[in-house]
Amino acid sequence: MNRQSHAPIFRLLLGVSLFAPAACKDPTHPNLDPIPVTVEEICEASADWLPNTPEVEQFLPPPHPAGECPFYRSGWQNFLRAMQPTNADGLPALVTSAYATIDQVFQHAKQHAATRAYLGDIKQAGGRQILIDQNGNTLYYGIQVNQAFADFIHKYQLQTGDALRQYQTKYPNLTFPAGLVEFKDAWQVVEGSPDEIAAQTDGYVSMQTTVPTLSQDANGAIHEDRDNPRPVTVRLLAIHVVSTLVGHPEFVWASLEHSSGKPDVKAADLHRDVAPILTDDKNPDPIKDPLNLMNTSSVDDGTHYLLYRTGTAANQGNKAFAEKDLRLDPIKQKFIGANGIPQQTSIYRMFPASKSNTVDPDDAITSLNHNVEALFAQTTLPANDKRGHYRLLGAQWMDKPGYYDINIPIQNDPTTSPIVLGPHISQQGEMVAAVPKDVFAADIKENGSDSEFSILAGEDRMSSTAMESFTQAPGNFNNCFTCHNTQAITANGIPLGRDTGANPIKLLDPGLLNVSHVLSQFLLEEYEDSLTP
Repeated sequence: MNRQSHAPIFRLLLGVSLFAPAACKDPTHPNLDPIPVTVEEICEASADWLPNTPEVEQFLPPPHPAGECPFYRSGWQNFLRAMQPTNADGLPALVTSAYATIDQVFQHAKQHAATRAYLGDIKQAGGRQILIDQNGNTLYYGIQVNQAFADFIHKYQLQTGDALRQYQTKYPNLTFPAGLVEFKDAWQVVEGSPDEIAAQTDGYVSMQTTVPTLSQDANGAIHEDRDNPRPVTVRLLAIHVVSTLVGHPEFVWASLEHSSGKPDVKAADLHRDVAPILTDDKNPDPIKDPLNLMNTSSVDDGTHYLLYRTGTAANQGNKAFAEKDLRLDPIKQKFIGANGIPQQTSIYRMFPASKSNTVDPDDAITSLNHNVEALFAQTTLPANDKRGHYRLLGAQWMDKPGYYDINIPIQNDPTTSPIVLGPHISQQGEMVAAVPKDVFAADIKENGSDSEFSILAGEDRMSSTAMESFTQAPGNFNNCFTCHNTQAITANGIPLGRDTGANPIKLLDPGLLNVSHVLSQFLLEEYEDSLTP
């Protein structure tokens, strides 16, 4: 949680141990005491996380005003476990048989090649846009789940498209149990000689894998053939780590990005090197300039970023190409402009701290990242262990999971919040009257997800620059739950009520399991298969 002053954090961090006192105990014995408003929240890293990371022990984390450490810690721990190297090449556990893919959990109606590409699904949710790096390559995405998730799908026989489309009728009250973990990860292709590839993957989780063969039709639409894979070397830029805890069937949505490895002191330190942060010390103006179109200054300071061309102005960033304007070279499998220069999309972070009400980072995240780094510094690890080169960006979850219900957007919106719509149960367990819209809106604007009226907690403007590149702006899909909720889902991976397409294709009716991006992605692939002869 954000506190009154962020100056003391520097002194606290300089002396903090891996086991800082009181603020957040081990999640198996959580501290239920409220954090005083004048105290910075110091979040611990457990010594048993390295070298071999154990599973997250399940527990019921307390809501506000207790500290937020258990939620952030679970994200870090699940990341460390999934990214633990399994062989001399540093292959992470995530891409081994320990974690299943959609192809392994579900049964496609259409028969696919046994050598189907491991990564793919290049079009991002929301507007189905394609992100292109400075070399003219798109990023490629992966989705994996732990064994508990696969077991859940098989237990309720939800492996097929037909079964998923009918689950709300057969199991109207079914929710995800504690202990499930799913991942979505963004990988960048690296090219060159063996020495050049080695240099480009130094400090990254990387692997040799397969991606789809891309094509472009006469109308300019981009298609990916995962049954015609091609071998590449890729490095991990960003990852969503999504897990359930006791009492939280909506999942805790944590997100990490690659970093230069330095400790985080504030969000704008520029240590995460995937994309820069707009350093105007302000969030986008939701009324006057939500897309920063009036900002003609360069976002970066000359530092090299993986997904941002140096010197690009803010009003030229975060813009996707229309597919008809893309020029795919089918031989090179790159997007090359008419001038022979690679096409590229420059991405930057619009909300510096991933919060709607402040540009100051959450103290729990800052201290936890620092303590994880200290843990890596004190632990002898093999050279192929690259987990220490990533940092937690933030996380989001329901602070009031009692409001988790069917067909709700899970947003702090005065037109849909149950706190505004009628009498409700307070955080103290008492029945209280509805909050007036103007009072609700003013408090949310001032305090964001730390508001007593917020049904969310954590970073309420959290987006991955590598996975939600074009949906960060105010009023867009600017946090996890704007897409991942219990409303009906369309083929664009978004709620039906927010799909502005001419004829949106509904994949799922409203349901309590719709929050998972694994289900909607499988149904999207089933839909796309039905269009392909």
